[in-house]
Amino acid sequence: MAAFAIGDTVQITGDVMTGNVGTVVHIDSGRGRYLVRVDAVTQNYFSEDDLTLFSS
Repeated sequence: MAAFAIGDTVQITGDVMTGNVGTVVHIDSGRGRYLVRVDAVTQNYFSEDDLTLFSS
């Protein structure tokens, strides 16, 4: 079962893009990666360990 769902707002905690907040837009179950869109032109794949649910 995936730790995050499409539409979840997450904060990036890994080495790349640390501190940015984005939205999960795709889940690659085969690779165990989440595609997170940070803004209109920036998105990247992250593992579950590189993300945490964001709460304001």
